[in-house]
Amino acid sequence: MNTARRVLCRLSENGRHDIVLRTRLFCIGSGTDNDLVVAGKNVPTLAVKIEPDGNGYHCSSGSGKPVIINGKKVRSAVLSCGDILTVGSEQLLFKEDTASQPGNEDKVVENLKRFIDAVGKERELHPLLKNLLRILLELTGGTDCFLFTLEPDGSPQLFESSGNEHATERFSDTIVQKVLTTKEGICISNALADPAFRNAHSIADLKLHSVLCVPMLTAGNFVGLVYIGSANPGVSFTQENLSVVLLYASIAGMLIHHVDFMTDQQRIIERLSGSSAEDGVIAGCPVMRTVIEAVRSIADADISVLLEGETGTGKNRIAELIHARSRRSGKPFVVVNCSALHGELLESELFGHKKGSFTGAATDHRGLFSAADGGTLLLDEIGELETPLQAKLLRTLETGTIRQIGSNYEQPVNVRMICATNRDLQGMVREGTFRSDLYYRINQFSIIVPPLRERGDDIELLALLLLDRLKQQYPDRRISGFTPASLRYMRTHPWPGNIRELANVLHRAVLMTTGPLVNITGEREADTAPDSFDAATRQFQKQLLERAIRNADGNKELAARAVGLSRSTFYRYLSQLM
Repeated sequence: MNTARRVLCRLSENGRHDIVLRTRLFCIGSGTDNDLVVAGKNVPTLAVKIEPDGNGYHCSSGSGKPVIINGKKVRSAVLSCGDILTVGSEQLLFKEDTASQPGNEDKVVENLKRFIDAVGKERELHPLLKNLLRILLELTGGTDCFLFTLEPDGSPQLFESSGNEHATERFSDTIVQKVLTTKEGICISNALADPAFRNAHSIADLKLHSVLCVPMLTAGNFVGLVYIGSANPGVSFTQENLSVVLLYASIAGMLIHHVDFMTDQQRIIERLSGSSAEDGVIAGCPVMRTVIEAVRSIADADISVLLEGETGTGKNRIAELIHARSRRSGKPFVVVNCSALHGELLESELFGHKKGSFTGAATDHRGLFSAADGGTLLLDEIGELETPLQAKLLRTLETGTIRQIGSNYEQPVNVRMICATNRDLQGMVREGTFRSDLYYRINQFSIIVPPLRERGDDIELLALLLLDRLKQQYPDRRISGFTPASLRYMRTHPWPGNIRELANVLHRAVLMTTGPLVNITGEREADTAPDSFDAATRQFQKQLLERAIRNADGNKELAARAVGLSRSTFYRYLSQLM
């Protein structure tokens, strides 16, 4: 008989209390003189006798009634590790007392040191993980070991296995799904006898005797799971095994997380150093490449251009790019914000004035049209231009001349006009607040600059570009990059303030950062949280559609199929939510 001690583990009690079996008769029943008292009106005074013999421990009835072992009624049997004995409401697991075996902890430490040494020598992730799984099999006595990662939809994907023949078919989907649902580890010493799992087809088909399955957590996030199975009746996994596997699962999660992080950072650097930047404008995603193609096609055409898009999307930068690629690139590029000034002040700023033409006009003023002569004038927020000035601007565009305030003479100017707006100018034309003739004059060619949330991986490229500028501004900060959580946050945050919001968030984060990695996870999330169920529902729907469009590289038909909507329904939701 194996000299290791045997115990009965009371499965029905919290903490799974172990009772060591002695080398003499061990009695179980409702009588108070038994070694283990089990209360219950149907429990005989002496229900079960367990006594050692040359072959192990022999279990028999003490009352003439059958003994229930692994859910089956028998008169007597020799107990094997993993057998479950049922007495009344008690379930008693017969197992080896691994905690009493000398050298068990030393073996765990020794294998951990061996694995850490392998990490220092091996640079490839999959060989490292295969080594880790082999160590787990040695420590637990299992026959098959698997590591699963989670897909974006939360489904498990086999990432690495111990490499046994037909390995992908030797795990229980039932147990995997159980851990996915509960996010807690499972230790089953005798799966075929466990009432919670013995009826599962995968348990019966694989003839599994013992199973361990634990969640793989990284920074508190559920990122995968580790599964160990054994078809050997002589091996029964224990709670001590469960603790060891949880430790190694954490190590595996950190390794995968670190490699993913380094891969993401390298991918961003490679894309930034590649062809994704056009004269300083990040244009790696399909929607921005379309914008750049439009810029190339009309830069030399010398026609008026209307740039449309949300606030903070970089319309001014696109206007600079048009000017830089045009024949006027050697001449001035002048910007005026139409929302900053109004009435006579804006008219004076645009067209100039003569000395004494109004109160405060102490000297002659050329105006921005004259300053931009030969070059490009960008009228930002053109939708804020008041109606009288709209008429004067239209005349200038049609005649190529300006008349300063207080002057009786017109003077010629040669200016290319680019206008930018975040407002619906067509809607303003219908409402009568913006002149239709001016709208068609400034809109000889229109470019829509997409919001940041639709630009996919460009978000990370822009963030890295902005971070490089901040590193130059704050050289003493010693910043090297972003935390992995920050990269995930940037991909999923809707960025209502677009690039301007991203720049502000990064600036604040850099000022608050004390280590080498910038963390912007959950930046001001509470400030933007919806305050009603309907608002939360709309926000979720909007983010879902935006993410689907982003993942489909802007193809709305593919995005519709990805979220399970018809094309017409998808477009209806877009019109309602965007």
